[in-house]
Amino acid sequence: MKFLSSFIFLLLPAFAIAAEPPSLGSHLAYLRVHSLADAMPELQTQLGEKHASVLDLRYATATEKSTTALRTALVAHPADLPLFILISPATPGQVLEMIEPLIHDKLITLGVAGSHPAPRVIVKTDAKMDRQAYDAFEHGTPITELISGKIEKDRFDEAALVNDFKNGNSDGGPPSLPDPTKPEDAAEGDKPTEPATKKPAPLRDHVLQRALNLQEALLALRH
Repeated sequence: MKFLSSFIFLLLPAFAIAAEPPSLGSHLAYLRVHSLADAMPELQTQLGEKHASVLDLRYATATEKSTTALRTALVAHPADLPLFILISPATPGQVLEMIEPLIHDKLITLGVAGSHPAPRVIVKTDAKMDRQAYDAFEHGTPITELISGKIEKDRFDEAALVNDFKNGNSDGGPPSLPDPTKPEDAAEGDKPTEPATKKPAPLRDHVLQRALNLQEALLALRH
């Protein structure tokens, strides 16, 4: 019994560390929700704190009771702090319909096309790639790796990103991205005599990355 107690005690720090939400940097907290009902205590705590947050509801499950509790938590979130909510076609319809009337300049939904109601910021990647990136974190890929890299587009800096958004162009962004599961195509006109050996493009969570881009843009405009 003494040995078992000591073993459990040694495990507690590891569980405590695993339970902490990952940091995205730029003063942005991140909370991924699998079950809205199970995550509600942590969600209420995070949304009540004085910092910007990303709430990932892309593949969450929800009940009527937990949806009502989420609405209360969203209303309580400080209105002067950004809150980015990630959604997908798999997000429960009752959650999307509840969030829609609450959207404003500081509460922004992001996701791929296909959700109803549609996200305010539609990220140009498809649902399959979005799910692959989401699952990669579940399987151990560091969150920093999934959001690394810059948006590659001429003059698409932080100011342009926010200006596009404020001017109603919430769909602004980089060109469509290659499928990371496929090797890059050979340059146009090339006729390789051997099979392509290039590595697949790195897997990126572009929806989560866009939320971080917006937060960085907002911080840059304050200075």
